[in-house]
Amino acid sequence: MLILEPVWVFATVGFCIACARRQISQETDVWGNRYFSAILVMMAAVFVPVENWILHKHTDWETTFMFRESSDSTLIAMATLLHILVALMSYRLSMHILHTYGDVVLTKMSMWAFTIFFSSQGMFYDSLMYPGTYDEYHSGVRKSFWSFFVSETFRDTYIVFFIYFGPAFYYLCISWNSGCTKEELSSFIKLLTDEVRFHVIIISVIYLALYILGSLPTDWGLWRLIYTALSHVVPHFLLIAPLRFCPTKEHCQ
Repeated sequence: MLILEPVWVFATVGFCIACARRQISQETDVWGNRYFSAILVMMAAVFVPVENWILHKHTDWETTFMFRESSDSTLIAMATLLHILVALMSYRLSMHILHTYGDVVLTKMSMWAFTIFFSSQGMFYDSLMYPGTYDEYHSGVRKSFWSFFVSETFRDTYIVFFIYFGPAFYYLCISWNSGCTKEELSSFIKLLTDEVRFHVIIISVIYLALYILGSLPTDWGLWRLIYTALSHVVPHFLLIAPLRFCPTKEHCQ
């Protein structure tokens, strides 16, 4: 999972800035503004501590592909540095995209980042969502896609994580989207949902083409595409749906 953390962090930061697109596009000081401060506090005070707790508790899961002969403190220090540095880089990159190419491009890039992160969970479920131990994984013990969702790993890495991180993330996204007109909000949500639909079509077409051509690994069947689509659509629904609660300009009057 640590391999995909830069993508996850960029998606999170970029999406927050996309939600603040109307206000933050007027900011002349890239760093010295309340949006940067709020994102940094969210990442440093909520995201990183919870991620580190997960890493400490589920070291095998987080480092399946990497190494095992490192102490928890070493891994946590590395993960903390990674998350904070990537958050700063993601903020700077997102601001550059916003000011240079506009909010639509930034929104699409953040949605592509979410797609890469979410979809990869289903496509590589037998590694990225592996609920067993380091020894089980490297000895070839297979785990089903569904076994992950009844594991302690799923409870901690998804449910507990979002219990803490979700309110902070949605508070920023909803508050920064507030004050726009109903048409602006509907247009933004439509852009997000259109991207989700477009991405799942692209993924499905490429996967099916490779499957027909016999270019996929021998044990990759059509069920893997279903797992990929599920891991793509469900998290995106949970990402977008709360934005419908954003108070619009008409609602505030």
